[in-house]
Amino acid sequence: MRKLTRRFIINSIENLELSKPIRYERYYINNELRIQKKDIKYQKEKLDIYNNVIEKVEISENEFCELKKKSYSKIIRNSYLYLKDPRVSIKEYLDKYDGLYRVEVKFTSENEEKEYVKECWMGKEITYSPLAFDKDLSKLSIEEFRAELTRFKGEN
Repeated sequence: MRKLTRRFIINSIENLELSKPIRYERYYINNELRIQKKDIKYQKEKLDIYNNVIEKVEISENEFCELKKKSYSKIIRNSYLYLKDPRVSIKEYLDKYDGLYRVEVKFTSENEEKEYVKECWMGKEITYSPLAFDKDLSKLSIEEFRAELTRFKGEN
C-alpha cells in the first residue's frame, strides 16, 4: 500500500522552527534490506516493494558492522520535526548527498493529501523523483544525484 506522503525540496533549514535532529546512518544491502544506526540504536529493516518497513529489529553493533560490509550504498542524514505542523519532517543530507533538504508531509487520508497547500517556504514537489526515497537516492551516481538536485533546486 502506498504511503500518503508528499515530498518537497528546500534550499535550507535556516529560520525554520525544528526539533533537535536525529542522526541516521543507513546502509542498503539490497532492495528489501537495509540497516541503520539511529542515534545510538542499531536496526535491521525489511522493506516491501513500496518502500514500507514491514519488519524492524534491533541488532548488535557487531552484526551492524558485518552487514555494513555487504552494503552497496550509505546515506547519512539528520531528521527534524517541524514544530509548527506535526505532519511535517525535514531530512538534511550529509556526505555524498550534501545539499539535499527533503520535506516530507504525511497525511491521514487521501482527501487531506489532495487538499494540502504547501507552505510558502517549500520548493518544488519531488514526490515522484529519485530524490523522494532513500532507497532510490542510494542507487544514483554522484553525477545523477547532482543533476536531479540542480533540476529541482533551480525551479524553487
